[in-house]
Amino acid sequence: MASVDTLLTLEADEGAVVSFLDENDGLLLRDEAQPESYWLVLRPKSAPRETYYARVIWRAYPDQPPSVRFHDGIDGRYDIARAWPLVAGYRIQGVWDICQPFTAEGFTAHPEWPASPHRWVSTGNPFLFVAQNLQNGLNHHYRGRHP
Repeated sequence: MASVDTLLTLEADEGAVVSFLDENDGLLLRDEAQPESYWLVLRPKSAPRETYYARVIWRAYPDQPPSVRFHDGIDGRYDIARAWPLVAGYRIQGVWDICQPFTAEGFTAHPEWPASPHRWVSTGNPFLFVAQNLQNGLNHHYRGRHP
């Protein structure tokens, strides 16, 4: 369970994420049973009929990056290849993670990132930063859905 500070700060920042996703034909849903967990419904601009469900779990917001994984639907499984878009750094072979400098999984794989230009920045609205990175990946680096 996340701290009260984490939950309050997330609540304060989620409005900007809702607006951003709405502008991109997406949606933000909070998991009522686990309030530090959100579902982002995302669509690539080049394939607007495709829908992706990213689960974002914050342990210590805004101080640490979240865990992010694609699932086959809300409350669905993450270990299904077709749930994942083909985007560089989105890995399904055995690890099921996003190896990018906006995820906890990326920082686990790259312990050198905190002391590099890829370090996590906790100022501003990190939740919006994560949503923008996910949407940017779909808009500019999308190569379809995993088979």
